[in-house]
Amino acid sequence: MPAGGRVKGAEATRLYREIMQPIYWCDDCRMVVIGSCSWCSRDGLRRLRLSQPGDIRPAHEHDVAVIREALEYSVGRRAAQRLLPGGMVFLNKVQAIDAADEVVAGGLVIGTRIYDVYRRRWLFKPDREGAVLVVEEKLGHYAVLRRKPREGEIVEKNELLEADLPGEPGLYVAFSAPGGVYGVAKTLERGGLRVLKTWVQRRRVEKPVPAGDRSRLLEVFSERLERLEREAVEFLENRVKGLGDVMVAVSGGKDSTVAAALAVKAGLRRAYFFDTGIEFPETIETAHRVAQTLGLDMAEISAGNTFWRALRLFGPPARDYRWCCKVVKFAPLAKALKPLVKTRLVTVTGQRGYESTQRAMAGKLSPSATTGRRDLLAAPIQEWTSLDVYAYIWREKLPLNPLYEMGYERVGCYLCPTSRLAEIDVARKRHREMWQRWEDYLHRYARSRGLPRIWVDYGFWRWRFSYPSEMMHLAYRLGVNPHRMLEKLIVSHAPHSIEYSREGVCHTLHLLDVNHDPREVFDLLKTTGLRDRARLEPDGTIVVVDEEQDIVLRLRPNGVLEVCGKGLQRASPRRLAAMARKILAPAYMSGACYGCEVCVAACPTGAMKAAHKVDVGRCASCQTCTFVCPAGGKLAHHAVLSLENALAAERQSSRRGGRL
Repeated sequence: MPAGGRVKGAEATRLYREIMQPIYWCDDCRMVVIGSCSWCSRDGLRRLRLSQPGDIRPAHEHDVAVIREALEYSVGRRAAQRLLPGGMVFLNKVQAIDAADEVVAGGLVIGTRIYDVYRRRWLFKPDREGAVLVVEEKLGHYAVLRRKPREGEIVEKNELLEADLPGEPGLYVAFSAPGGVYGVAKTLERGGLRVLKTWVQRRRVEKPVPAGDRSRLLEVFSERLERLEREAVEFLENRVKGLGDVMVAVSGGKDSTVAAALAVKAGLRRAYFFDTGIEFPETIETAHRVAQTLGLDMAEISAGNTFWRALRLFGPPARDYRWCCKVVKFAPLAKALKPLVKTRLVTVTGQRGYESTQRAMAGKLSPSATTGRRDLLAAPIQEWTSLDVYAYIWREKLPLNPLYEMGYERVGCYLCPTSRLAEIDVARKRHREMWQRWEDYLHRYARSRGLPRIWVDYGFWRWRFSYPSEMMHLAYRLGVNPHRMLEKLIVSHAPHSIEYSREGVCHTLHLLDVNHDPREVFDLLKTTGLRDRARLEPDGTIVVVDEEQDIVLRLRPNGVLEVCGKGLQRASPRRLAAMARKILAPAYMSGACYGCEVCVAACPTGAMKAAHKVDVGRCASCQTCTFVCPAGGKLAHHAVLSLENALAAERQSSRRGGRL
């Protein structure tokens, strides 16, 4: 996999295994340790068993209150008192449909706090050491089974030797079974338990003890922070200086703050802050405080109301359709920085490998996907954990965005679709007017497309084209068909219909909000490799003939795509859809363009001279421009889905009729 790629599954597991640093607990110092302990130099450290990638961070006062309340609600008050003995608590983000963090308290991994999107509240799942203590000391809800269960198995009530079960379904229960087996199960509506996880507890569980405070953490991390700082500054001085015009990207987040402080120590003070127009007030204020504290020469760039204007064309951004990054951030930023850069822009960023597989593979120096083909990103804290970042901020007394102390794990735009519902609840309470404006828009959008209220209330708006399995289950639980919601979103962009002509059946797509220039689209067909097979009629109709399948595709000037021909019934729906996408991508690039010029920055041959303006002679038909275009990429791809589904259904019906 090339640097900067994206991996999932087993590949992601292997990648994180390579970068994950072992995290220990020092019983003498009563503190988390990464590597060795600088305070007592003890060798006998106890390793904490954390999930990948192990990007541990401190829990703030708000987080500890959330954990305590979740423990009391899910397990019991005695469990909260026993498992949270005092001192610093630490969190390790784990994969979930919403917010979820493993909790390290008193030197033990006591379990996981999980935000339940159905209940809209935090729950607590005891795990490992925490689960063992709950059962052994009967700290709250627990169960003792008569036999060893299998993971995924349902255990009936009559199979419980001893139990104190919660009165409502869907809560987590720690249990024990013969043979030193412990586990975690979930209560069912009909009674009984569904076993989620089991393990054999072979070593004695230490008792939780009050952890050290922040000053102890800084003592334990002192040598580590000095080494990390030295390596980062040397990297900036020896490898980054001289590569071009170096500027620090200040975002108002914790990581960029540390990167900026390190850059100043390396003699780099030029910086910029980009305001997307949908930032939290706290973020803007923090960026200004960082610049003042560090003495940065910081340029301020603003996108103004670009987001709200583009919203009318693209609709709400989503996790699987983040047009906002390209239109609101990348393009305006590249344009604004151009006059400030004489050679090549090298941006010092707070990027860390623990944040995603893509960033983990990027390395300390990588090509910029934001500002131009020749530009670079320099990441001096690429190998730092989140706890390293916090410790450095505390040691250097750097400004910290207060949103972190209110429950935010990461800070971005206030309506970012990657936000978790737990964070959205914080934004709704703290910035009512800002959030009300966004929520009012979402409700208007939902009503115009016949979407149910849960699309807004339960955060389904954060996906446009497909839902993860957990959200599918949530929709059914709420009495709504998730497939119907997705169909309404797709049809709202390109309704499909079937018409009849002398050529037989014609499938048509009606492109909404697309006002394309036929001549431009004809030239842009070069980008998808269809221009040599197409012809432009005098009336502006673009015609592409697939002689092998006996199919004709016509894109009318009014934005109607027709797919006709005698070969429709025997043609491959997937092949036809692929050809339709190659026509629609240029149509969307021309007719739904917002002028972001991401296509220009991404073109490897320089053929894209301006937004949707291609030099046919230089174009290599690599389709890079169509993939990165927020209109020609995702919108064109999903506009064809209804056509592909209809063709597949018609072909299947024809086959069934033939068998009859």
